[in-house]
Amino acid sequence: MPVVSITVDCEAASHNRCFTKDFVKVSEEFTIPLTWLIHVSGQDPMSNMLLYHQEYLHRIPSWHEFGLHLGFKNGEGRYVEDPKERAHLIQMGKDVLKQCHVKPTAFRASGFALIPPDLRYLEDIGILVDSSVAPSAEYRMFVDWDGAPDKPYHPSYDDAKQAGSAKILEAPIATHQGKMAYLDEGWDHVRPIVEHHLDAGSSLICLAARDYGDCVEAMREAVGMLRQKGARFASLTQLASEEIL
Repeated sequence: MPVVSITVDCEAASHNRCFTKDFVKVSEEFTIPLTWLIHVSGQDPMSNMLLYHQEYLHRIPSWHEFGLHLGFKNGEGRYVEDPKERAHLIQMGKDVLKQCHVKPTAFRASGFALIPPDLRYLEDIGILVDSSVAPSAEYRMFVDWDGAPDKPYHPSYDDAKQAGSAKILEAPIATHQGKMAYLDEGWDHVRPIVEHHLDAGSSLICLAARDYGDCVEAMREAVGMLRQKGARFASLTQLASEEIL
């Protein structure tokens, strides 16, 4: 039976609503850990970390996990491609979370925009597992993940779509027929993806959510179904510690 990780992209500071308290209730109902990925970018470094520090950190159980969800944009909102500029943003992301006593070991690039030079810089700040890979997803604004593995793997420093010698463990988002398993798209959207991975005998099913999207019922449906199938739930860093491959 698969291991399941449920991640939450925490971007609510730039939206008008946040469902974090509701997600916590579901997690406590089923006793499952969530991985909360706090969004940071050069354009707006502190807003999401401050929101969580002020409103939610004390509400989230200690057996959950916090990680970094980094937007590779500079202060003017321009997407950054230069590896050295990206390294600076990675360090900034670590420092922003550190100000609120959060040391991230899990990561996701905003827009799934991970490129090979990022890997060593992420390892340098202590990242153990990344979940930026969206195998063959239709969404390809920054990086085309067509042909990337749909199972956990250690990537190559030269081509993040290929297995290699990097220390970081890649935990790809569950995809099927170009769609990604984002719960805020609804259970009707996610269910075929989950069923595909169950039928394929996948070792990992990584689901995602956005904290500003109302996906409480979809999350409850997904967890209930996966529990019935005997799935085990783990945070992203637990995957790395257990070498889920």
